[in-house]
Amino acid sequence: MRIVLKLFSYVFHLALALFLFALGCLTALSGLNNLKLGMLPWEGARLTYGILGMGLAGLVFTGLAIFGHLKILFPLWAGVIFVLMFRGFFLSPFTFQGPDEFHGAILLTFGALGAFLSSWTVLQTRQPVF
Repeated sequence: MRIVLKLFSYVFHLALALFLFALGCLTALSGLNNLKLGMLPWEGARLTYGILGMGLAGLVFTGLAIFGHLKILFPLWAGVIFVLMFRGFFLSPFTFQGPDEFHGAILLTFGALGAFLSSWTVLQTRQPVF
């Protein structure tokens, strides 16, 4: 079961980090810093470089955890992502355009919570059977 939880957490955060990194790269390379993501606390160029940095950090922290280095950074990263999602979607003035968008935010936030809780399995060491 621990392997499944660890795998879920890795896949969730790799997909999120790749999405953020690609979005940040595309926005930065286009030169148009007019990206609007109301659930994040930044705007303009700060938002572009913020998501670019978050994507890069997510790739690095997840990669380090996968290869067994500085594993403590992965649960910390997962916690920051969950807090940003929960705060951005539900504790900010962000508004949803309809019930489908709201349900998507709920699923994404629950996925982030599950990935955060699962990320702690990275720190567990294998216990011998005997």
